[in-house]
Formats: sequence, structure tokens, C-alpha cells
Amino acid sequence: MTKPLKYFGTDGIRGEYGGEIINEQFAFSLGVAYARFLEEKNCDKSKPIFLAQDTRPSGKKLLASCLRGLHQKKFKALNLGVLPTPALAFSIINQHALGGIMVTASHNPHTDNGLKIISNEGGKLSVHEEISIESFISECDDVPKDFAESQIHNDSYIDNYIQNLKKWFKPNFLAGQKIVIDLANGATTEISPLALETFGAEVICINGGDGLINDQVGSEFTDGLSQRVVQENADLGLAHDGDGDRIVFLDKKGVKIDGDQILGILAIHAKGNNSLQGNGFVATIHSNSGLEHSLAENLIQLNRSDVGDRNVFALMQEKNLNWGGESSGHIICSKYLNTGDGLFSALSILECIVNTRREITTLAKQINLWPSKATALRANKKDPISSFKDLQYYLKKKRSSHKESFRALIRYSGTEPKIRILVEAKEEELMNEVFCKVNELIKKHV
Repeated sequence: MTKPLKYFGTDGIRGEYGGEIINEQFAFSLGVAYARFLEEKNCDKSKPIFLAQDTRPSGKKLLASCLRGLHQKKFKALNLGVLPTPALAFSIINQHALGGIMVTASHNPHTDNGLKIISNEGGKLSVHEEISIESFISECDDVPKDFAESQIHNDSYIDNYIQNLKKWFKPNFLAGQKIVIDLANGATTEISPLALETFGAEVICINGGDGLINDQVGSEFTDGLSQRVVQENADLGLAHDGDGDRIVFLDKKGVKIDGDQILGILAIHAKGNNSLQGNGFVATIHSNSGLEHSLAENLIQLNRSDVGDRNVFALMQEKNLNWGGESSGHIICSKYLNTGDGLFSALSILECIVNTRREITTLAKQINLWPSKATALRANKKDPISSFKDLQYYLKKKRSSHKESFRALIRYSGTEPKIRILVEAKEEELMNEVFCKVNELIKKHV
């Protein structure tokens, strides 16, 4: 049986800055622990380790603390400054680095922060590797008292990242496209507008650094973007999260396109141009059953992983597939990069729109989703869901009478103290009935 993780969640380590985990002391200890992990693997200390951050005010001190931990063990650790997570991942591969640490809490509130460790292949670590790193974390590692900002090594990391994108998409293919992009006051404020303009789009940016990261902006809060898309008479709206590894799409009327429909568009388009390896696609247990049925109609098999882009990628490797993603906007094309890249995903969808000469709403209609509802309840404790006997009895009874016409997914969040509930069914009436009852029963336990 795998030892449970103490610090790592489904996407790195996250929490409120200044709390028990996300503080300078812990960041220093993690730097030391990561160094010990690399030493155990006999890694070449002449090769660099790259660190970057999003725009959270706490990022500089946390990054500097990680850096000091690595330097204490005589590793060559470099601060690349503010970069999106995928740009850091690409830089690690491109410069043959040992790995990296991204200081970010992704889409979480600006009061949170986090630490993601990226492998030398540009992806997430395995659970076993995270367990190994946790075994080296010591509360006795005292961070040096004085704080000094580390030198930022800008070099040509952004330019190299853009040049790599040019290998994947035709020059000026976005000519005539008017796009509004919400940069979430985050790590993508420089790279994403530059890339879209490089490919010929007319770009209107909002939340490009004039406020706090993820503060009622970005992928989790699209009302402002919706209004601006309509106001500007734009063709499309895009919204990043704080570190740029996910993307959300709005049509020209400012209506958000469901993330599962985005996954379906990419899968069908890839199959159409013979680039969908194995005629299969990986999504998570969270994805709508309508996606599975719609892909099957296009002779594409949907494979489901546990929640988390690390799990998506692991199943992609196991099944030898090259596309996968989450409905939240994390999308992986392994021939491009071993982790999600919101900008690459946006360009891929735009390529579908341009090549088919169809609007995103028309493309989305290829995926007929089941009616569904989702919510998250605060969980002050995390008793096993299997121990909720009244809930289990209700679901068993419903499944017996309705066969495969509904699905209920209940799980604890891997990054927040919440229990997530998803209910979907072929018929809306059944979905509403089950959703209300499941909520009622779960509230008794959390």
C-alpha cells in the first residue's frame, strides 16, 4: 500500500501564505529536501535547477527560500523570475536542466501560494517521487534570517518558448481574429499577448497586472471578460488562471464554452488530421458522460483517469495516447509538452476554428453533454465517503432502478478543504432529484 502524502496534493503543495506549510521556513526545507532527492539519484550538480513564480506578492520570499535550500546543498539553482508554469517546463527541457520549482497556487486566491516541482522531462513528479522528497523534509532545517532577493536570469527564455510555438502553428494564421484575453493579473501577462500577436491576432488584454492575481478575475471569474468580449465585438474570449497552465473559452456573445466540449473539439480535430494517437483520449472521472458518448460516435475511445493532470498524463503514457485533459482547462498534448499549457491549448482551438471555418459554438455542438450540476461544500473533516452509509444506500438504490442513466461523483479536493459533488443524468429531472438528495445527505457528514 502506498504511503499517504503529508504535503503534496494533486497539483503540488498549496495553502494560505504564512500558514503552517506555505512559509519561508517550509520553502527552505523543501529546497533542501529536493536537493537531497536529486543527490540520491546521483544527478550532475553542474546542470541547473530552474525556479520561477507567478505574480503573488509572497512569491519572491518563497522562491528565495527554496533557492537557498538548493544552494546549501551546492546545486546550481537559477531564478527565472515571473514565468507561466508551462514556460518554465519548456525551459527545463530546452536547457537540459535537472528540474525546477514553480512558486504558484495556480487558480487559488491571491492570499494562497504553493510550490510545484517539475521533473527534468517537464512534467509532474510521480507519487513515489513526492513521497521520497517528503521523507527528506525536516523541520530542523532553519532558514537563514536575512532576506536578499536573488538575481533574476532573464536570458532568452520567453523568446525560446515563443520560437518553439512557431514550430507548431502556421505564420499569421490568426490574421483577422479579434481576441479578448483575461490574464488574471498573473504569470501570462507578457507571453500570451505576445504569442497571439505573433500569429497575427488583434489582441485586447484585460487584467494585465493592474490588480491582484485571481482577485475576481481570470479563469474562475469570467463575467468581466464576457462583458468586454461583447463590448469589443470580438470573435473569442480567453481566460488564464494565475500560472497559465489552464485556459477557458468564451464565444463572441460572451458565453463560456464547457470544458468538456473543448476537450471533444480537440479530440475530433486531431482524429480528423490523423494526429490522434491510438484513436483515444484521456479525461478524468469528472468529465461529462456526454463527452464519452459523443467521442464514441466519432470512433474515439475515452479513457478516464483520477482527477489531476498528473493522473491524466500517467494514463496517457500507459495507453500510449498523446492527448488528454481536464474539464477545468488543463489540457496536455504530450508531443508538445508533458504538462498542461493554456496558451498552446488556446492556439490549438483557434487552429480548429480557422481550419474548419466554423465558430467555436458550432464546433462545441459536436459534443452533446448530459444535464449536470456541481458544487463544493466545505469539509472540516475528511471521513471516508464510503462510511456515509445513508448516502451509499441511496445511490445503490438509484443505480439499481436507473441503470446507466445517471452518474454521481463525490470526492474530496486534493488542493482545498472541500468535498466536491457532481451529478449528471440523461434527463434533467432525474439529475435535479439526485443532486438535491446527495447534497442533503452529505451535509450531515461534513
